[in-house]
Amino acid sequence: MALKHKHKPITDDRLLLTTRETARLLGYAEQTLRKWALYENGPINPIRHGRTLRWSKAEVYKFACSQED
Repeated sequence: MALKHKHKPITDDRLLLTTRETARLLGYAEQTLRKWALYENGPINPIRHGRTLRWSKAEVYKFACSQED
C-alpha cells in the first residue's frame, strides 16, 4: 500500500508559511531552507518563533518571481 501525502492548500489569508510549504513552493529541499536560517546566508530569512521557523509569504513570492528572470 502506497503512502499518500496530502498537501494542505496555502490560503490567501495566511501571511506566514512553514518550512515545508516554502520548500514546496520554491522547489528546494527543506534542509536547504534550514541551512539558510542557521547560517543566515540565504536569499530570504525566516521569522523565528522559539525553535519554529516561519517564512513570510510575501518574501517567498518576491524571491520566486526574481528567479524567473
